[in-house]
Amino acid sequence: MILSFLMLLPTLLSKIRARFPGLDSASIRQGLRHAFSTGKSQENTTLNEKELALITKLIAVVQKRRLAIPASMFLECMQPLNYIGSQAMAFFRPFLTFFFTPAEYDLFQGILEKRDGIKRIIEELEKG
Repeated sequence: MILSFLMLLPTLLSKIRARFPGLDSASIRQGLRHAFSTGKSQENTTLNEKELALITKLIAVVQKRRLAIPASMFLECMQPLNYIGSQAMAFFRPFLTFFFTPAEYDLFQGILEKRDGIKRIIEELEKG
C-alpha cells in the first residue's frame, strides 16, 4: 500500500502544481513532511509566556466549571489529531471569535499546532 502511494506521489504533486502554479515541489514536500512528522523539532515543542498564560486562563475556566476530568479525557483522545484540530479552528474562526478575542483565538490555534500543546494542557489540568 505504501509502495503504491509512493508510486502515485509524483502524479499527485504534478496535479497540485498544475492547480496552484505558485507552489513548487519543495514547499509541497515540506508541508507534507510537517503534517505527517512524528519527530520533534525545537520550534514545535516550546511554548512562550503568552501561550502559557492563555493555558492558565483556560485551565481556570475549566476548573471553575468542574470539567477538569471530562476535559482531560477528551484531550487525551484527541491528542493525535491536534494539528488537524488547529486547522479546523482556522475554518471556524469567523464563528468562534464571537466568544474569544481574535488574538486569543490565534494564540490557542498556535498552541494546538505544536506537537506538545495538548500534552501541556493535560499536565496543567492534572496539577489543579
